[in-house]
Amino acid sequence: MKTLPCLWPELPPLPPPGRTVLVRVPTVASQPLARQEVRAALRRITTAWSGSTGDQIALIETPRGPVWDGELAGHSLALSLSYTDRNAWIGLRRGGAIGVDAMTIAAIPEAEAVGRLYLGPPAWGAIQSAPDPARAFAQAWTALEARLKCLKQPLSEWPANQNHPPTGTLYTHHYFARDQVVAVATAGAAEQPSFPNRG
Repeated sequence: MKTLPCLWPELPPLPPPGRTVLVRVPTVASQPLARQEVRAALRRITTAWSGSTGDQIALIETPRGPVWDGELAGHSLALSLSYTDRNAWIGLRRGGAIGVDAMTIAAIPEAEAVGRLYLGPPAWGAIQSAPDPARAFAQAWTALEARLKCLKQPLSEWPANQNHPPTGTLYTHHYFARDQVVAVATAGAAEQPSFPNRG
């Protein structure tokens, strides 16, 4: 089933275990203010889902971003964040793992060096021959970053970053929103996320 991302301040309903929720939060250009806005949105969502009153949910800051150590009807809640120049994206998933990465589609001067070093020569060759290399690079880069976030692995050079769980346990899907691409990687749940393309 294809699911559209929720546009904040719309409050998404509590999903069943294994269902991905993607929330787009329009933000200001300032990164510190954007981080505050996203964390406020996260607290409102988790407060509503947990049935608490007020803004009582505490997020724990880690080197990989905020986490919430509570449970929702017996399931943990995984979350992942990513920022572009005017949007933040929140990925939420009960009873599994999730990684989200977003990027504005644009020509990047250092794309070749980054592509060869982290995506690998085969992927860079495919990007160069694609009809829209900037879009292809954004899709490949966000897929890599989302997968690493989902697996809680650091960025490393190719081919070391190609390690992943056995086939069938890690899924990556893309959502295209005008000039942005968002990759959502999930693991540890039966249902795959699926987002329709919006060119």
